[in-house]
This record gives sequence, structure tokens and C-alpha cells, in this order.
Amino acid sequence: MLSFHDRDPLAAEIAGFGWQVSSARRGENLRARFLSSNALVAVVDVRQDEKAGIAAISELSQLSQDGGIAILALAGKASESDIGEKAYDAGATHFLDYESPRADLMQAIRFAYRYVENIHGGPSAMQAFDNLLDHSKEKWSCSRRDFSQRWVSEPLRERLKTVDFDMYPITGIYRQLEADERQRVRGAMGRIRDGSSQAAVPHILNGKNVIHHLHASGDTFYGRIEEVASEKNVDDWTDRDLLSGLRKGSAARAWIKDRLTEKRSLGLIAFGLKNFQTINAAFGRPVGDQVLRIIGQRLLLETGNHSKDECLVARIDGHNFLMAATLDQSDDRFKEFARHLLATIFDPAKIDGRNIQLVPRAGISIEKAASDEALVIRRVSLTLAEAMASGSGLIKISSGSSADILLEQRLESELAEAIENTEITVVLQPQFKVRTGQLVGAEALARWDHPKFGLLGASTLFSVAERAGLLGILSQHIHKIALVAGANWPDSLSFLRLSINVTAGDLAEQLFVQKLDDRLKDTGFDPGYLTIEITESGLISDMAASVERLHQLRERGIRIAIDDFGTGYSSLSYLKDLPLDYLKIDSGLTGDISGSKKDQIVVRSIIDMAQNLDLAVVAEGVESQVQLETLAEQGCEFFQGFLRSGALLPEEFEIFALRSN
Repeated sequence: MLSFHDRDPLAAEIAGFGWQVSSARRGENLRARFLSSNALVAVVDVRQDEKAGIAAISELSQLSQDGGIAILALAGKASESDIGEKAYDAGATHFLDYESPRADLMQAIRFAYRYVENIHGGPSAMQAFDNLLDHSKEKWSCSRRDFSQRWVSEPLRERLKTVDFDMYPITGIYRQLEADERQRVRGAMGRIRDGSSQAAVPHILNGKNVIHHLHASGDTFYGRIEEVASEKNVDDWTDRDLLSGLRKGSAARAWIKDRLTEKRSLGLIAFGLKNFQTINAAFGRPVGDQVLRIIGQRLLLETGNHSKDECLVARIDGHNFLMAATLDQSDDRFKEFARHLLATIFDPAKIDGRNIQLVPRAGISIEKAASDEALVIRRVSLTLAEAMASGSGLIKISSGSSADILLEQRLESELAEAIENTEITVVLQPQFKVRTGQLVGAEALARWDHPKFGLLGASTLFSVAERAGLLGILSQHIHKIALVAGANWPDSLSFLRLSINVTAGDLAEQLFVQKLDDRLKDTGFDPGYLTIEITESGLISDMAASVERLHQLRERGIRIAIDDFGTGYSSLSYLKDLPLDYLKIDSGLTGDISGSKKDQIVVRSIIDMAQNLDLAVVAEGVESQVQLETLAEQGCEFFQGFLRSGALLPEEFEIFALRSN
């Protein structure tokens, strides 16, 4: 927001509407400052300095054309009579006579943002707009060359009964406007004629406040007239997520609750980006935010032909989205619709000339007799979590009953007490040399020895901990148990290495290295025999901090391994920058090496690359002699898996190790 004298009051007013405001009172270096703000709407107040205001609009206009931003010009009573035309000529997409009794700044900004949504929809925006012609109430189209009438909707004819559209084709609409408003509409039309794809302008039509959306395609102009909602009817906007333009999670819960109260059957699809952290790390958070905007805009366009009563799209948290719809189709058709959305919504996002690859996952839930909206959202969210954790498969279908969801809730409520009661334990997965079969160490894996449900695996345990907000406490607890187990090995096993898994939250913690030092001192385990394992996604949330902490660990003699290599998004781009010792090949890739020649080439390439970087390679999930022989042929040094042993309790591992030694 640029205002040369009254910046702070205007900024406060806009912030009061719920927008994040970056304000300025000088126009120097405006384009760079606007880009750094990561905004999508520019509000330029031209009241006190029309010349500087028009110059600022002109400077931002290239961003409007290339980057799809909206520019809203604010004028006042003392402004020149043709200021609206000047603003549009300079590149404004929207105009508001701010001091008019009819002026509604909040609505003007909302419509500017809606304009941005259409722009960022990309090529499909045109198709969506055309489709809406069949459903909208008040629309028109005309020849781009001579403004001859092509089509006027019946609702628009009904509103303007006095207009003879045969004598006055589209110009009949303008004849209903006051002179200044007519000038602004024509100015917006001129912007489109000069190359812009869309424009919008508010005005009065038959005594009603409306927004007039203008659009061009080929040799045709389109117009869409939308009545401005009163303040009490704008909940569709007050419940919106400002980043994506979609509804908020709270609005989604209210919508679902209303439909369940009406005994409606619902289909829900939760979407997530598996590689979102990688995108943030590789390209920066502004690009990550832009990715979320693009996904939101694509979702709006794909669902635009459905009424708000039938369909809702929302950003529920972070990089996760929700589409909910009343079911008037078969379950199979709804699942097919989910696949269609995955195929269209998550096409590469073109930002700053780069194609950003998106790796989506989705969870689907069909609800036909539900009554609790929280349970419904939780079920589809858990299904998405399963899809995100899965190494393969874009979509997971919910198979969980309400009892399963209640079990998850029970586990969350019991976890803190389980940590206190020592129900959380570790098992040790033996590791061997590929060529000799010699035991060289063990990886500590977490387990929950639940008094009722038995031994629960690490994936269940950590997902429950994350939802319960206990991930950090759980991780520290597991590290302590594992180090105590390793410190208790007899002297004859002192050559064995112990590997512990570190989460992204651990590595992001400023005092992580100091806390690990303290645990090593308390338990007496030699840091020279400790290996830290971390997944690619755990590294990239803050690459600079990760590199620094890994160097600190290496200085203590601790070795570093990248776990599950081959499942990440941009592994090769940062391997050279990290202080690493081991690269662990994901079990999914290990399972392929006895298959086709192509599968073997992929694994061979990973091993060659690791060796060229002076990294040792550990293969996970080795289950057959054929796999082991192939790994030996390709130069892999270490392996773990059921071929030699599954995970063992600490006392079982000690017996196994003594016999193997």
C-alpha cells in the first residue's frame, strides 16, 4: 500500500479488514520493494500527489502484466475529473473514488484479490470463465472490434428492461451509468484492448453496487456483473485464508457440520505436497507461498461450477488442502474425480521462469452416516498422513472406522504417560558388511509396548507424537534409551556402531548439539561410535542451520548418515554441501535390484555417486540372497534386513552379537 501522506491511517484501515499490509510513503525503488513484500495486490493512493501516484502505477504495471498482480488506485473529490482514465491508462486494474459515499474499500480490495485469483489460474482460467457463462446470472459478450452484440443473458436483460439492446448493443449498459463511472468502465475496457487479459471496476447499476468483471478471448469481450454483498453477507471472505484464497479450516468444519446436520452424504479429499519443505529450501519461502497460491487458485477454478452448498475447498493447515462435496454420484466416480484433481491441480507451477515440480498425495474418505465433523476431518487427515508416509501411491482410501479414529485419539492422550511409564522402548536392527557378513553395528528403532494393544511400530508412534505435540520429548527419550543400551554392551562388543534417528525438529532445535553432548556424558557412550541418521526432508527445513549443526557433530567424532535416500525431491543438489559419512538406500530401491536392468542401473548409479563423494553405502530392507549378491557386485559396503535378522530387543541383540562375534 503506497500513500504519500496518510500512510498509517490507511494501512490500519486495511489491516482492520484482515489483510497483511506492507506500507510505504515513498515511491523510490517501488518495484523491488513490492516484490520483496510478496504481495499480490497494490493499493496506490493518488489523492495527495496524483503525478507521483500515476508514476507509481506505471512502474508497477509491468508486474501486473507479467506477474498477475492487481493495482487498485484510490482517488478523491479533489482529484482531476479524468483521474480514473489516467489511472487505467497507467496500468491500474481497479479504481475507487475513495471519498464517495458509495465507496467500499474492503469490497474493492476483495474484488482486486478475486481478479488475481483468476489471473493466476493460468490457461484454465479462460475455460473456467467460459463455462461460467452458462451458469451466471448477469453476463454479456460482444465483438472486440466493433462492440456489436453477441449475447446478453436473460437475467441482465431483466435488470435493464429499459435498454433496447437491438438499438444499443452493449453500449446500452454504459448508457445507464453516470459519466464518471462510464469513463472508468471504458478505461478498464481500454486496458483489455491494449493487451491485459482481465480488468474489473465497481459502479452503480440500477441503484445497486456492483463489480463489473471484464475479460477478453480472441476477438470477443466478455462482461460479468456481480452485485456487491452487504457487510453481513461477506462471511465467504472473512473466513478465507489470505495466502491461498481458499476457505479456512474453521470455515470447513462449519460447512461440514451443517451438511451432516442435514443428513447429507459427503465425499472428502485431503491433498498435501510431499515435497513442500524441499521447495521452500531450494527456492525460498516466497516461492513456496506462491506455490500454495497457485494450488488454491487451481482448486477454485476446478470447482467453480459447483455451488457453495454443494462443494467447499479449504486450506486446512500448512501445505494441506481439503475438498468436500455433497455426494450425488457413486463412490467410484468421486474417487475418479480425486484422480482428475491430482492430475490437473498439481501440474508443475511456473514461477519466475522455472517449472516447480509438485509431488502430491491425497487421502479420500466417503461419509454416509457421520454426525461428528471433527471425526470426519480427522479421518480424512489421517488417510492423507498415510499417503504422505507411503513410498508409493498417490491416493489412499480411508478404511478406518470411527473406532480406529477414537483409538488414535486414545493413543494421543496416553502417550505422555507412556513415556513416563517406560512403555516406550527401542529395538536394535543389526547391520552387516556385505562381502564378509560381519556384524558392524545396529540401528535403534522406536517401539511402544502398549499394555493393551501390544508392540506398536515407529510410524504409528511418531505420527501420534506429532499430533499430540510430543515429538521433541519422544525423540529425546528414545535417544536416551538407545544410548543407555549401547553403553551397556560388554567390552567385547565395543567395536559396534550405534545409529539413532534424528527428526527435523531435533535438528532445528538450537540446543540440539548441547543436549546430545549431555546425554552422551550421562550414559557414557563413546561419540566416536555413534551415527546420526536423518532423512532428506529433515535436513532441508533449514539447510544452513542443518549444515552448521552437522559440522558440530562431526567435530565430536559422530558420523552422519542420510536415511531413505532416493525418496526425496532434490537429493543431488545438496549432497556436496553436507558433512556426510553414509548414504542409506531406501528399502523400496533395494527391493528392485533383483528385478529389471533399469532398476539395477538406478541403484548402481547411486552407489557410484556415493563412492565418488567418499560416502559408504548402507542398503536397507535386504531380504534375499539374490539382493545381497547384486549389492556385492555393485560395490555396496553394508546392509541390514530380514535376510540376517529382524529388529531385536536390546538383550536379544546382545546375545545375537556375542554369537556372531
